[in-house]
Amino acid sequence: MDANILREQLAQFTGSSTFTRHSLLRRMIMTEGVSWLADHAQSHWLTDAIASYQHEPRVSEEHFQVWRLRVNPETRSATLHMTNGNSDAEMVRQEIDYTDFPLDEITLWLIAQGDHLVLMLPSEY
Repeated sequence: MDANILREQLAQFTGSSTFTRHSLLRRMIMTEGVSWLADHAQSHWLTDAIASYQHEPRVSEEHFQVWRLRVNPETRSATLHMTNGNSDAEMVRQEIDYTDFPLDEITLWLIAQGDHLVLMLPSEY
């Protein structure tokens, strides 16, 4: 999908009335925008990566997580990192050798709500 079209479509998500349960981590639910992103940008690997870190105590103890994927447009390599939203100190950093993710950068929030973890676009808060 073209990056400009993807950005335009993502901007339309400003809340969510439907949630999708993540297949690897059943207590993680994804908003309509995140589900749409995973399907249309073929980036289920991104939500899988975020889910996989929730088993680490230093990550799961954070009730608000900011996940940012930054893609180098020249090499198509990327970095996925997580902060707690209060500082730029990385709690997780994963180097990705190659990705065809269409955007140079995307930010997702993961918020603990009761027994669930809600993965959302910042515009859906």
